[in-house]
Amino acid sequence: MNLFDRLLLFILSVVALVLGVAVVLVGAAVPIGWAQMELTRHPYNIVTMVVGGVTALIAIRFLFFRRRRDPKLDSVMVAGDHGPIRIAYDTIVQLANRRGSQLKGVASFETVVRQGQGGLVLTLHMRVLPDIDVAALAKEAQNAVKSYLEETTHVPVERVLVQVTELGDNNRSMRVWSGTGA
Repeated sequence: MNLFDRLLLFILSVVALVLGVAVVLVGAAVPIGWAQMELTRHPYNIVTMVVGGVTALIAIRFLFFRRRRDPKLDSVMVAGDHGPIRIAYDTIVQLANRRGSQLKGVASFETVVRQGQGGLVLTLHMRVLPDIDVAALAKEAQNAVKSYLEETTHVPVERVLVQVTELGDNNRSMRVWSGTGA
């Protein structure tokens, strides 16, 4: 569905929702005594309310209608010798997390990938160990992840944004890097 069709569906849904709610309110606003007398002869009030309610429900359904994501939006295409190669964003996230977790001073590492205009835009969320030069580690993470991904996937990386979220736990002996040669 293209953008114009989505816009038309949105406008139609809003109009149908307003009309549906208005019909339900009109159907409910008729005096009960008069409605009981008229319903014995003509059941217009109930029909009006049911039609308005169904119309409003359909409009709500289409207002929140979402198609399944196109797999092309969750991957990137690379030209291969024998045809195109599709690399999923999940694979790129795993590669970036693997390389980023190997950096000294990183307690945990998570990557978010999205498509930019000139390549991928990566957002790195890092927890770092205490007593580490955070700015230097962030620059090292940017360079290491960018070069690693470009080497292994041949996908251009437009930008690498780094967010240092917090200090990591210094009590975990397996991940602690003291910074000394010992």
